[in-house]
Amino acid sequence: MNFSPYNQRPVRFLEIFECDDWKIKIYSISVKSEWVDTAFVHSAKENISEWLKGKDVYPELETYNIATLILHEGKEGCFAILSWWIDQNMIQLFVYLSPYDNNPKWELYSDNGIIYCVWEMAVLWHERNAWVKHVLKNHNNPDFESYLADQYNDMV
Repeated sequence: MNFSPYNQRPVRFLEIFECDDWKIKIYSISVKSEWVDTAFVHSAKENISEWLKGKDVYPELETYNIATLILHEGKEGCFAILSWWIDQNMIQLFVYLSPYDNNPKWELYSDNGIIYCVWEMAVLWHERNAWVKHVLKNHNNPDFESYLADQYNDMV
């Protein structure tokens, strides 16, 4: 077995993007530079509306119209990991992959079970802790705005 050496990657919060009555926390992770290439950011935003239709997989479970999108330039291309909370404490997650070229084209990547890597787990762990702190521990009056404002930036 031949593993590549582990190198830290920058995790950077980009923005809260609003789409179809949803608020999406967008993060950047890159093996190549400080930020994901803006072409991938713009292309992902253009696809979010379509990707959010994944909420219809479980129509009986409540969503909160709050999602997290991690854009990660890895060795295979740029991954887009879109997730949101359903039924109070579960994550619904879809992964898309676009090859490195001049015209980002996203394809569903998680339909065979893959979900996220070690760098993306840091963001998801932060989001989990923020959800518990601002929403679940305040179950009588969930503070969604504080959750959205609780953002992660680090080298992981």
